[in-house]
Amino acid sequence: MSVERSPRSSALALAGFGFGVVAVAVVASVPGSPLHPILPPGVQPGGPFRWLADTLGMDGLEGAALVAAGVVSVAVVVVSFLFVLREAWLGAMSVWTVVIAAVVAHVVVLTLPLLLSRDVYSYIAYGSIAGIHHANPYVRTPADFPRDAVAMLVGPKWFAVPAVYGPLFTGFASLVVRTFHGLAAQVAVFRLAAAAASLGTVAVIATTVRSTWPHRAAFAVAVFGLNPVVLFQSVASGHNDLVVALCVAGAFALVTKRRYLPAVAVLALGTLVKAPAALPLILLLVWCVARAHKGRRLHTLLTHGGLAAVIGVAFAAPFFQLHDPTLGMLELAGHEGWLAPSRFFRRLLDGVSGDTLGVIARVGFAALLLVSLFMVARAVWRSAATDPAIDEIAHRELGAAWAWALMLLMLLGPVLLPWYVVWALPLAWLLPRAPRFVLVGVSVALAVSQWAAEPARFPGPYDANVLVGHYAITPIVIGLLGWLLLDGYRRRRDGLPLRDEEGDAGGAGTDRDEHGAEAPGER
Repeated sequence: MSVERSPRSSALALAGFGFGVVAVAVVASVPGSPLHPILPPGVQPGGPFRWLADTLGMDGLEGAALVAAGVVSVAVVVVSFLFVLREAWLGAMSVWTVVIAAVVAHVVVLTLPLLLSRDVYSYIAYGSIAGIHHANPYVRTPADFPRDAVAMLVGPKWFAVPAVYGPLFTGFASLVVRTFHGLAAQVAVFRLAAAAASLGTVAVIATTVRSTWPHRAAFAVAVFGLNPVVLFQSVASGHNDLVVALCVAGAFALVTKRRYLPAVAVLALGTLVKAPAALPLILLLVWCVARAHKGRRLHTLLTHGGLAAVIGVAFAAPFFQLHDPTLGMLELAGHEGWLAPSRFFRRLLDGVSGDTLGVIARVGFAALLLVSLFMVARAVWRSAATDPAIDEIAHRELGAAWAWALMLLMLLGPVLLPWYVVWALPLAWLLPRAPRFVLVGVSVALAVSQWAAEPARFPGPYDANVLVGHYAITPIVIGLLGWLLLDGYRRRRDGLPLRDEEGDAGGAGTDRDEHGAEAPGER
């Protein structure tokens, strides 16, 4: 329910957010900024924020002072983001205000050089293997082609690793490297694609939520479009996880229009970009089959599941081989991320047992993930099969189940990276209080998890960054994970839905207060 608030509070929140974005942009525009990964040869920061950095004398900062400036600027944008989010939740901002702010922030980010991650170089390397060398990137690795200009830029951890992305994205990467020449141009294409996917997600969220739950629209747009993880760890780095977010948001928009087969197709395409989209796809298939009349359930499974299978085979066929028929998923499962809770417990158990009990954490987290996902799927089935709720409420329950599943995969999986948060963010507005707070909290924690992108240029700050990540940020994430699991258990025990029930009574996208009167959707 919206509340009467002074316009000044919203203006101050947005002004603080704008100041924070500009502060990060200025630090990121300093040559040799700690926010830069290794840049392509000859590429240096430019544009208006480079001029502003020079004018302010930021180019005179070095070492720890420059890192400190980066940490402070990120902290400012994160804190101000939380204030903006609060104002949007309370109904003190219109959705158009938030959309415009998101567009401006994305434009600012695109004026900056590549930030924080080298993953885009892996995209280019795998695209070169497929498109230039006509080899299979799910068998060959960047190390097999050391003379490629991009090879020396690929992250050391991934240099000798086959592709771990979906075949649709690998095909897109091969098209990019064949069409655009020069590393700088190729990096720019991936960053533009990421920005387009992000802004497309903002547009889909705004349209969907305004028509189904208008009071949540400003919050729904802000939690994604203004999130520092989206802006600086995802768009600025050109990550394909934003395409997954777009597919999730687009599929849910189609579900709300009762266009279930197109939603299946969109999620199948998203899965072919990156595997996490498979979870919403599976839950959508479960939901469609459970909602069908018992005599038509097999037909529904064959038509909907068959469509997904045909799309998958069509794009995967050119890369299929027996060396790794999972097309990178088996390879990825063997990796472990530095911020993942499972890694924290593995190292803890290894530390107290002389490197003998750490495997228990890996196995235990994998088992807990499978059990948790099974319980979400079971809840979807039971809700769809037994609850004759109106379509809108049923759709919200399904969308919330997608968000739960993606959050569980992110937090219980062996790899946790900041840009993984974007998978579930388009659905944050559907979640009850505890999982919604967990999702926002994890995004904030991960937004401040990276201070120095390259250890060779900033060895001391980088080591401090790793220590803070291991012993401060990861424990925070573990606490949030515990809250999520506890709330999930409570909901299962008490028979509560996975969605936020606040908007159920209004129907047709209308929110009502306790007296039954309509509450305003926007201000």
